[in-house]
Amino acid sequence: MSGEIFTDSSMLEIFRAEVETHVESLTSGLLALERNPGDTSHVDEMMRGAHSIKGAARIVGIDPAVRVAHVMEDGFVAAQNGKLTLRPEHVDVLLRGVDMLNRIANASKAATVDWKSFDDEALPLVSEITAVLAGKPVAAADASLKSAPSPSLAAAETVAVETVTAETAPDRSAHDLTIHFPARIDAAAAESARLEFVAGLDQQRGSIRLDLSKTVDLDATGLAFLAAIPAQIAQGGPVVELSGVGTDLKNLFKATGIDQLYSTGGH
Repeated sequence: MSGEIFTDSSMLEIFRAEVETHVESLTSGLLALERNPGDTSHVDEMMRGAHSIKGAARIVGIDPAVRVAHVMEDGFVAAQNGKLTLRPEHVDVLLRGVDMLNRIANASKAATVDWKSFDDEALPLVSEITAVLAGKPVAAADASLKSAPSPSLAAAETVAVETVTAETAPDRSAHDLTIHFPARIDAAAAESARLEFVAGLDQQRGSIRLDLSKTVDLDATGLAFLAAIPAQIAQGGPVVELSGVGTDLKNLFKATGIDQLYSTGGH
């Protein structure tokens, strides 16, 4: 599980809503394909569903869901492009992917979640889906798993690299970071901003400014992202402020209470 998960309840609710919205269409579309492999009328909708779930999972940092949704999306894209005909053997393993996404969404409602169990389950499932979609025997996926480094070793290597970086990195605490948002903040824009924000925290920036001077619209994911940011700042962390907020957004932030979560810069 990523150490950068956003645990804010509103963000997790966005993820759950995306899964609940698309699980039914994914299931019905796959079952239709199982009955008639030549029927591609549902493929576009299933691709968009997997893509939306992947984006929402990435926003909150639920890596197992990102990996499963991503490999499913790849399969649907291949079917869209005529490179793959989805047959019953594909449908079976893809339905297991849908089931796992649904279980992850339901598990996220709990106060504490054993994310490691989902990590452990996602890796072989993703390998199996990849192998089946490529027309390879499942044994090929098992072989690739055996050749992969163990999670504990990979984690140790990551910690070692991060430790060296922390010791040798220059002090950036006096520097500010400005994150520039586009005209519309949707799931993709929120994910891009999340990565910049996390990097700013890692670099111990003195302040982080969210520049909304070009922003005129945002969807529910974008709104939830902005609402969740202040909760991620530890005591003694950087000051986070909004800047360039237009009249319409000011009214929206006032109505939703977001204006109470931030200081407002004049830049």
